[in-house]
Amino acid sequence: MRRALLSLTAALVATGVLVAVVVATQHRAVALPLYGARSGRTCDNCHTDPTRWKNPSLAWRKCNLSCMGCHVNPTGGGLRTAPGRFYAQATLPMLFASHRGYKDWDKRHLIGAFASLEKNRHTRMPPSGFGSPIGGSPTMAFDQGRYGGLNADPFVLVGLDFRLAFWSAGFLVFPMQLDTHLALHPVRYVTAFVTAGVLAKSKGFASTFERRTPYFVKDTFVMVHQLPYMAYARVGRFLPPFGTMLDDHTSPIRREFELDQGILQSRVTGVELGIAPNYPYAHVAVFRPGPRDQYAFDDPDGDATPAFLGQPGVGFAASAGWRDLGWQIGASVMLRRRELEDGGDTNSLSVQWAFNPWFFSDSVPLTLMGEFAFGTRQRPLSGQTTRQIAFYSELFYSPFNGINLRLKYDASDYDTEIKDDHYHRLSLGLDLYVLPKMSIHTQLRMRFSGQSSVEQGLATDVFWMLRAWY
Repeated sequence: MRRALLSLTAALVATGVLVAVVVATQHRAVALPLYGARSGRTCDNCHTDPTRWKNPSLAWRKCNLSCMGCHVNPTGGGLRTAPGRFYAQATLPMLFASHRGYKDWDKRHLIGAFASLEKNRHTRMPPSGFGSPIGGSPTMAFDQGRYGGLNADPFVLVGLDFRLAFWSAGFLVFPMQLDTHLALHPVRYVTAFVTAGVLAKSKGFASTFERRTPYFVKDTFVMVHQLPYMAYARVGRFLPPFGTMLDDHTSPIRREFELDQGILQSRVTGVELGIAPNYPYAHVAVFRPGPRDQYAFDDPDGDATPAFLGQPGVGFAASAGWRDLGWQIGASVMLRRRELEDGGDTNSLSVQWAFNPWFFSDSVPLTLMGEFAFGTRQRPLSGQTTRQIAFYSELFYSPFNGINLRLKYDASDYDTEIKDDHYHRLSLGLDLYVLPKMSIHTQLRMRFSGQSSVEQGLATDVFWMLRAWY
């Protein structure tokens, strides 16, 4: 079974890489990873129509499909920049969008009566950004006039992410996420950022909020940015730049490589440098690692509170690649060196890809994403070194604005030397972006583990989530 898993993942990786490499195009655009992979099909997905704007030289160009295009955190997740906020209210919603891209405003509506309302409207959402930095905005700041009335370079920026989940395994209802974000940009080139929130527990509301301190600081850093070539440097606490920043905490490419953004153990403390001039991107970080992810070991309920500045040791992570309008490909490496009781040493590599045929034809609204991650780690008790692999692939179909159908495949072998600890998981999903910054997500998940019979190895569940963000 393990040999079959290895063969299948290798074949899928080869197919994904081949597709990504053979497709090429030369245009430009700005850009969750899905949004970055598909937003390049039209520039006014992320800002108002740029037909009268002069295209700057590469050093001064803001257009890219990297995470930093839409998020204050340059490697993704959390508080949105002006393009990210514009995309959330203009491109994503099914109803009452503030603006539609020129390719979509008259033909991609499930309810056609809303087409005329969404052609030239400005934002009607309450503002989340206030003021402007002392001394004004530099050349590389987001332009004030390009985002339908949004404050593009505010002094103070606030945000909220909330996810209410239902899980059929035990019929549990729980707050999967409740994060608040704050960014202070007092002077040009410098931003201080913090995200804090509850640590969700699938047992429900009571177990989530029964902690003495249920609300924790997750990410916090000071960043120098708005530099030529979209360069930045930051110091603080964050997730290391590795792999695909999925919003699915349970995906093995995240959880099993200690990158679950829902827990504190995944955070590291260090210094990171990055750059994203149009298509290429690169991030490098040196850090003090966190402790081993306790989720699957000593603390399955997630009650442990790790040291804020991490554990003794050193880590290194780097990620680089090319994000074009119709395709993307990248690679990541990560090393951790720490005491065995803190998780031991790990060596991890990853290859990521995306292909967006929707860019090449408006009649094919499909997007494919994938990642193959592998590495070595030390077993918790013996300290012996073993290998692990994980695979992710997802196909998205968007028949109308605000509707996503998805087919997702995850695979994992957490210890390649242990028999029957691997699994495959197939998920069918429906995402409804009903209103600006409000969505409903449903998944039917079927997990096939390495047991001796189908009855023992098959587990099926339904996961439903209401999400709101601001």
